[in-house]
Amino acid sequence: MAGSSERSRLHVEGTDDSHAIRHLLIRHGIDYDQKPWPDHFPCIAPIGGIDKLLKGVETAVSVSNGRSIGFVLDANTSRQSRWDEMAYRLRNVGLCVPRDIPSEGFVGESVKYRARVGVWLMPDNRREGMLEHFLETLVREDDPLFPHAQQSTEQAKKLGAKYSDTEAPKAALHAWLAWQENPGLPYGSAIRARYFDHDNEVAEEFVAWFRRVFKIA
Repeated sequence: MAGSSERSRLHVEGTDDSHAIRHLLIRHGIDYDQKPWPDHFPCIAPIGGIDKLLKGVETAVSVSNGRSIGFVLDANTSRQSRWDEMAYRLRNVGLCVPRDIPSEGFVGESVKYRARVGVWLMPDNRREGMLEHFLETLVREDDPLFPHAQQSTEQAKKLGAKYSDTEAPKAALHAWLAWQENPGLPYGSAIRARYFDHDNEVAEEFVAWFRRVFKIA
């Protein structure tokens, strides 16, 4: 097995992202449960927030030494502004970057650094949002509890709940998870427990992007 410093890498904002992505990939047959991982499986690395992830893009590409590198980040303010921030940095390391991110996610090559580079904007490259919006799409459409969780958190806000408006999707998702057979599982464990579906269109598009970036059949 290659050491973590010798592997391709997928940079994500935090540990919720890394665990959710790893377990989603396992559900799609990319077996991160096996030990050791195959050498072509990337290390899924939580960077510690959007600012650190963005700040490290150019360095991460320049030291990739011919390996693939991917970036998954939220577009929870302006999707276009977030892409513009990434595109500026990617152009600085020799990538030809389109004006808008492709709906299937970006994959390009830095000839200068011999690096294959991918970018996915949560939730689906098309909308503003974050990891929780992506996970919402994995809740079964006929699940009666999730609309109730959304309504309950809205009511809680009116009664003085302290979460911010931007954190409302997270509050609703955690309320919904609190009502499952094993209450309060973190996202990755909840995917593993099959509380979430894994094979809807958005999930399949994400996994297809991951396979293209890291050349996983």
